[in-house]
Amino acid sequence: MKPIALIIEDDPHIAEGLKLNLSLQGYEAAIAGSGTEGLRMWKEYNPHMVVLDIMLPGLDGLAVLRHIRLE
Repeated sequence: MKPIALIIEDDPHIAEGLKLNLSLQGYEAAIAGSGTEGLRMWKEYNPHMVVLDIMLPGLDGLAVLRHIRLE
């Protein structure tokens, strides 16, 4: 089973580029386009890695990080 990477990024071009590069390194990557969606996906997928943008719609990246660290 491949390790899972969660990309929380609202720019689709950046997110797809990250997904491609992570898949070339052996990761299965999932993309969330907002902080709220990213937090939901983090709970669902329990990823090995999170690539987190700071400026996000909904919850910003720092709020997402605070939630993740408290879990």
